[in-house]
Amino acid sequence: MKSLRTPKASLAKIEVLACVTAFLLMLLTISGSNRRRRNNRKLRFLLWAAYTLTSYLIVYTLGLMTEASFRNELLPVWATFLMIFFGSSDTYSVHSLEDCERWKNYVWQYALKIAGVSFLFIMSGIALPMISVLTLCLIVPLKVIRRATSLKIASGSGRQLTGKSIADYMQSEHQLSEGDLDPSQMRGYRYVVRKGKTIPMSLKKLKEREAAKQWEAPNYRKPLEITDRVVTIEKVWKCQGWLLRSGGGDKDSKLKDICLSFSLYKLLRLEFSDYSLPKQAHEKAWKLIRYLYAEGNGYERAFRVVELELSFLFDSFYTSYPTIFKPLGWRLKVVELLLLVIGVPVTIGLCFPRYDSNRPQDEVQLATTGGLSIDFLVTVLILLIFAWVELVQCFFMAISDWAKVALLCKYVRTNSWHENRRLEKLIRLICRTQLPKPWERKLQQYSLLESYDYTPPRWLYNRITYLFIDRIRDGQAQSSPAELSAEVKKAVFRSLMSNPEAEALKNGVSSLIRNEVEHELAWACRLDTQTQVIIVWHIATSMLEHRVRISDSNFIVATSLSKYLAYLVTFYPKLLFDQPYDSEYIFNVIVMEARRLLKDCKTIGERINKLNRIHKTTNVTNKVIIQGARLGQQLLDVENEPNFIWKVLAEFWAELMVYVAPSNNAIAHAQHLARGGEFVTHLWALVSHAGIKRENPVE
Repeated sequence: MKSLRTPKASLAKIEVLACVTAFLLMLLTISGSNRRRRNNRKLRFLLWAAYTLTSYLIVYTLGLMTEASFRNELLPVWATFLMIFFGSSDTYSVHSLEDCERWKNYVWQYALKIAGVSFLFIMSGIALPMISVLTLCLIVPLKVIRRATSLKIASGSGRQLTGKSIADYMQSEHQLSEGDLDPSQMRGYRYVVRKGKTIPMSLKKLKEREAAKQWEAPNYRKPLEITDRVVTIEKVWKCQGWLLRSGGGDKDSKLKDICLSFSLYKLLRLEFSDYSLPKQAHEKAWKLIRYLYAEGNGYERAFRVVELELSFLFDSFYTSYPTIFKPLGWRLKVVELLLLVIGVPVTIGLCFPRYDSNRPQDEVQLATTGGLSIDFLVTVLILLIFAWVELVQCFFMAISDWAKVALLCKYVRTNSWHENRRLEKLIRLICRTQLPKPWERKLQQYSLLESYDYTPPRWLYNRITYLFIDRIRDGQAQSSPAELSAEVKKAVFRSLMSNPEAEALKNGVSSLIRNEVEHELAWACRLDTQTQVIIVWHIATSMLEHRVRISDSNFIVATSLSKYLAYLVTFYPKLLFDQPYDSEYIFNVIVMEARRLLKDCKTIGERINKLNRIHKTTNVTNKVIIQGARLGQQLLDVENEPNFIWKVLAEFWAELMVYVAPSNNAIAHAQHLARGGEFVTHLWALVSHAGIKRENPVE
């Protein structure tokens, strides 16, 4: 134990902790954006642990440095890098939305750390040439400002502040194009893509304007001037440069759609700021969505636009990109890179190891047998990791969708770029660079008849551990996820488009009416809660999946959506409409009913057969699991023709999928963007733009 308290042991501990912190930063940088592309609990836990440990390790290591009873000229260098690491990962600025609200706490933490490091510099009395340390120290405030600004913008008050001008502008935007609206050419769609530096009106200019109009009716909205510097969707489509022409470098409109997604992201962000749009704005957006659908495989294009829109939304909450791509932000990033290019080689050169005989006698160091300083090797390792992280982040930033929007908007504003074919091809190469898929593109699945007997391990999930980890309840066992197929997207979008005037959605009854089976089956849409509706239809679909199995697109649509909505009820009821704890209670009761009624049934076939016998012989009709069996039999009795049965089920589930999409809990959708994304979130974005609400269940 005494050997662990020696100066050399303390120095070794500091070096190990500094290296571990550097590797954790590298992990966050590499895997930070993967959390929105993979719904993987282990990955989320690993990244949460790295994100949380980094902060504590930095504080602890700085404490060891300031309390060290020995001298080492590299302590200030390591301390500086620890300070830089505290705000380095631009792709992982926060782990959860709650972290955004603590932006003041983050700033104060940094201030205290700076005070500790300053104390270390003063008290150490190190004779090391400080030009390298000072150069690196200049990076610290740049990172602090960027990350703190990102947190503030993503916080509740920040969202309201940044959304104010767009919200006020959209209150009258529809009036600018009355009688002259053409979605095919985006004529009349003056949605703002990029505002530029000159748009926000200064207080002085505002006072001058108000003084000149003092006798006019007052306007209390925040002004947003549409000048030549402002890029709108209409301007992007009107651009005559080769790069954005449909017959030139943008034949499939993918480049223009990047700008469209960004402008829609700005409107969707208003959902998180308590701002609302007028009915006319929603009607205008609905015409745009219908146009996207009308073009060939329009549902693919529409979902592509929404995927990218939600990617921007994720970045606005969980990364520093919104701050970096502000006019001043990227300039500060360039300065930061210059300091990196200067600071790293200078630090390595000035800290080059000397042999023990040339070092101060009272300085503690670790050395190999050959005399090469391990302290120096640790410093080089940290420097290389830091340099690698920064360069990788710059590469990601250069090919990010935010950079593409900035380049395309600059291209629209700069006529001279339209005549430079080499520049146009370079921009096209950057904008056409394929990035990893923006989300997992899978439908998580749950089958009640397969999983109701699942019991989680009590040693891990009990009354004590539920304070520390999310509790897994009885019957809560996921099935293997299903790929989000083109058939599912097409069916859901077709159901959405069957609502021509963006009227209130119905919970599946319309599909039953179209198939002329409403008199027999509509009762299953009028249950007390929508949770019960989903589970009843899910049980019926699961039974028919094993009794009337066919190879058909309707079969794929019905079974995939049935298990997906059951998954949402079971795991994430906050994304649906019933009160979440009501849904949890109903689910728990249904699991108990299933365990009692299907006791000793081992296989899915045995369970289905017993359900058929029970619903025919019992007088009890208010149990969900019996109602599901009854509905399954009724589907067979209506017309015992497999193709028709699965057509009814596919259209019902597609309509119900659209019905659950409207939500007042926008924050829940934003939280799930960091968990691999959800299909229902994409539909929520679509219906939010169109202003579509759900109708009360049919009485």
